[in-house]
Amino acid sequence: MEEIKNQNLLQPLIQKTNTNSYENDHKIISYSSNQSIILRLVMVIFIGIVSLWANYEVSKGFSITIINETIKGTIGNKRFDLFYMSNDEATRLVLRTSKFVENILYPINDQHEIKKQVKHVIIQLSSRNLTSPVIVNNDEFVIHISPSILEGPDYKRDMFLALQEGMARIWLWDGQGNAPSSLVNGMVEYITSLASLSEHVTSESESVKSVKLNRSCWKSKDKKTIVKLLNYCEGKKEGFVRKLNKEMKNVWHEKIIDDILGMPAWHLCETYNKFVIE
Repeated sequence: MEEIKNQNLLQPLIQKTNTNSYENDHKIISYSSNQSIILRLVMVIFIGIVSLWANYEVSKGFSITIINETIKGTIGNKRFDLFYMSNDEATRLVLRTSKFVENILYPINDQHEIKKQVKHVIIQLSSRNLTSPVIVNNDEFVIHISPSILEGPDYKRDMFLALQEGMARIWLWDGQGNAPSSLVNGMVEYITSLASLSEHVTSESESVKSVKLNRSCWKSKDKKTIVKLLNYCEGKKEGFVRKLNKEMKNVWHEKIIDDILGMPAWHLCETYNKFVIE
């Protein structure tokens, strides 16, 4: 009995801590802390990606859909898939060509007043060759591209010019459908020529037809003539094409040209013809 009492008295008042239990608890706390840090990092990265994507969407201003309808196995189908769809090059080209057109046609300070409301652009490589390299449905903003342009040796340049032409036609106003098609086509050609790295606006040395004075200058069927005429007008009145596009948002009338240039259109035709002959 005495021996039992002595054993009880010798026991420490504070119980010995279980080392293994402490280490396990510490590991759990550390793991929980590390997990929290990782989750925070993931959230930060996710928010960053969402923010970048949102900025990207805002910067381009419209959504883009790329469709390949060509027959599988053909040269056009393979090249379009490999060089324009798989690496998203088609989207980058649309944004690049669109920005070029917008910078020409729309002044920064009043874009919200005159700019077209383009929310969605569709690039569709046609299933068959078209009558033109590119045909645009301006009601739904669909750019139909002929697969024939992908079959030539300089197909990358041809594709760039096709998209540039398509985006120019999309962003141009047309006087609510009443502007002369020759003028609209000439403006598209003018913008596309400016964008080309190897071609420029029709040079002075090229053979260009004079316009007939017994009708509007803008009704020439030769696009090269309209291109040179527009270039001539830009020389007379800087920003002529931009101002013309702005006015063509409304109903078309030929007095628009008189007002922009500050002279009658027939007088412009006359001076232009002298310029061509010289």
